[in-house]
Amino acid sequence: MKDSMTFEEQTEQIVEALFTSLFSKKQVSQVTDRCLKIQYEGFFEADSASNFNAVHIANILRSLGDQYNAELEGEQSVQALIAEKSKAKPKKFSEVAESLSRTWSSQTPGLEYERAFLAVAVKLFEYFIKKTVVGSGQINLLAEAINTNAEVRSYIERQGGWANLGSGVNNP
Repeated sequence: MKDSMTFEEQTEQIVEALFTSLFSKKQVSQVTDRCLKIQYEGFFEADSASNFNAVHIANILRSLGDQYNAELEGEQSVQALIAEKSKAKPKKFSEVAESLSRTWSSQTPGLEYERAFLAVAVKLFEYFIKKTVVGSGQINLLAEAINTNAEVRSYIERQGGWANLGSGVNNP
């Protein structure tokens, strides 16, 4: 990997790594452990110059998502998102993540909105993957939600970029 990767390219690789781990857990594909190992060791390997490791960062995001304890299943907005068939789905995904994270951060003292957004978006993505037919187009939902949220992008950049995200992510 190159140091010259853009924020968007890094986000896409991180979401791809997250998707791959969720996809393999869903066990709906014929992907073997060997293929996943090759993918993890190759495409997602760490760049020694920048310390960027998509798998490691995906694991951090997954841990962050695990901190979001709200029940998504009963949320009408989540059910509407799953039922949505239009090209506006990425925008609606962002809107649902935005709404849920604003609510959670306002109800949790000391929880920054940006951390709440990352946690909620990852949990929503995970829920969405579990409840729908798996396809590569779903990767765009989370990647676009992060890439188009100026507050979250600024938060990640203030941490020193994706490679340093773990140093600024603590329990709420």
